[in-house]
Amino acid sequence: MPYVHISRVPGRGIADFRAIQEEVARHDAPGQIATVAGEADGELHIVDVWESKAHADRYAAEQLFPAFQRSGRGPLSDATYIAFDTDEMVLKGGTR
Repeated sequence: MPYVHISRVPGRGIADFRAIQEEVARHDAPGQIATVAGEADGELHIVDVWESKAHADRYAAEQLFPAFQRSGRGPLSDATYIAFDTDEMVLKGGTR
């Protein structure tokens, strides 16, 4: 069952997201289905879809949090998150 993790990160923008992506791009992210990111109202919003919560947790521990430390661009204390197992997922079209 796919797992969705949504982040709302005030004080960060798409440049921060891209810097982290550069840090982790050289590593494989097993189980990652999709990532969507953008800015709205001065906040970075990220939607990650994974094959399972276990895949997301492993990626966070082994790749994402170390990339935050290396880059100094981790989420600030007022970041909020919503995560859930999906009941249904429909993917249409391609990437942009």
